Amino acid sequence: MKKILQCLLGVLLMFGMLQQGYAQKKENKSSSSKTMSSSKTMSSSKTMTWTTKSDAARNLAYDGANYFMNIEFPQAYEKFMQALKLDPNFTVALVFMTNLTQGEAKKQYAQRALKSAENKTEGEKLFASLVKDGLTEQDRQDTWAKLHDMFPDGAMINNFYVVTRATPEERFAAAQDYVAKFPDKPWMYNTIAYFYMQDKKDMENAKKNFEKYIELYPGGYNPYDSMGEYYMTAGDMDNSKKYYSMALEKYPFVNSSLTALQKINDKNKSDKKTVSNDQ
Repeated sequence: MKKILQCLLGVLLMFGMLQQGYAQKKENKSSSSKTMSSSKTMSSSKTMTWTTKSDAARNLAYDGANYFMNIEFPQAYEKFMQALKLDPNFTVALVFMTNLTQGEAKKQYAQRALKSAENKTEGEKLFASLVKDGLTEQDRQDTWAKLHDMFPDGAMINNFYVVTRATPEERFAAAQDYVAKFPDKPWMYNTIAYFYMQDKKDMENAKKNFEKYIELYPGGYNPYDSMGEYYMTAGDMDNSKKYYSMALEKYPFVNSSLTALQKINDKNKSDKKTVSNDQ
């Protein structure tokens, strides 16, 4: 599934998943942090504890997770780095940083994540176990399923449960359950939109979900990048160029938007050259 496959599930190699499935690409930072924070303080909700000595670090990690789920990885990286400066043993942040780095840095973050989880909650220990070497795809799918069962009210846990289901049908069904439970979380509309566009070839419903994504997360760049891909798939290059350009206005280093615009510009030049030669 092009970008969605290449981005989030490519990054889910962080969590050990294969590069297949769906991704979701950030809700308004302040409102999303408040939403996640308030849900954690409700005694009746079942969410994973994010143990840290710093409330500020926890809020930064909430923001980082939202960026991550919206496929805005540079911003996620910065938030988790800031969180770890405040609390170097913050397990959740260390697990995400394992997934946002490569090589020796990745190895070190994984070691730190596992070490930091030794005196944390059972949920955090299970979450950290996703960075262990040698896990199979099935191992990781099972771990996300266990986390999902333990913490049915956690928006982050539920998100990764959705994108790590084994088949497109399972992912789509889980995504529908997700938006019913978390209707204000923007990233899942992106997931559903790609399902409609790539699997069902239903461009009408794909567009509706991409529009909902933009509505819920107008300040991010990924919604516009996704809509640019929608219009490119539909053959509407003018609108595709418009939305890719809007993504770059939000953040000028969006590789998928830059690459797509280059293709559009190259095609326009080629078309003009062909017309000129015909004349």
